[in-house]
Amino acid sequence: MSVTRNIQASALFSMPFIGYQPVNISNGEPAITAANLTKQTILSPPFRWIWNRAEFHIDLDPSETSWGQDYLLFLPDFHFVEKVWLTDPDGKVTEITNIASSLAAESAVKRPSSAAMNLQDEDGNVTLRLNTLPDVAYAIDGHYQRAPILMSSLANTWAPIPDHLSYIYDWGFLGFCSLLTKDARAPIFLSKFASHLLGSQDGLTAQQRNIFLGNFLDLMNQQARESMATQQGAMGRANG
Repeated sequence: MSVTRNIQASALFSMPFIGYQPVNISNGEPAITAANLTKQTILSPPFRWIWNRAEFHIDLDPSETSWGQDYLLFLPDFHFVEKVWLTDPDGKVTEITNIASSLAAESAVKRPSSAAMNLQDEDGNVTLRLNTLPDVAYAIDGHYQRAPILMSSLANTWAPIPDHLSYIYDWGFLGFCSLLTKDARAPIFLSKFASHLLGSQDGLTAQQRNIFLGNFLDLMNQQARESMATQQGAMGRANG
């Protein structure tokens, strides 16, 4: 999987659309901010990518007779959890289908049915909490998506986003550059970005798609309102 394209390559893609105006006005801005906004959008919920996935594993000590709810994991690149499953001592695997945002303390002892990443500190430690005290010595496994590493130079690549998805992030970069510079065409470019992004994800529910689109429509409508207000103000001064 090739990852070679950088912000400068996306800037070159964008220039014909914006009349060859520079996007590196001061210390790489607004290009760097536009690139980071695009990258954060692509790598944040509800989007999940096989090339951005990592795993964790916990073995409960079979010599113990009781286990807690909380398990500390060192995951400095953790962004959000995808899947958690249990393997009992007989090898039976059970997926935990309810991934919560947080869970309360519980004294019941039985097979857990919910999990949450309850806490995350600045040192890269994440606390996995189960909704009950485990009844046997399970092995606990899971998948999570890695957090985006922000870019600070036009020479930075879009890693871990592969080159073959440049058709997504190039339009996002163009859209956010236009938004940051108050270009009235920003909603057009961002709509194309959202369309490509959603089209690349097969596993999203209708609710996840609607929430994402709703947030993006709010963003684009705000830009349109600001542009209209500017135009009306200019017309008012011209007619006054």
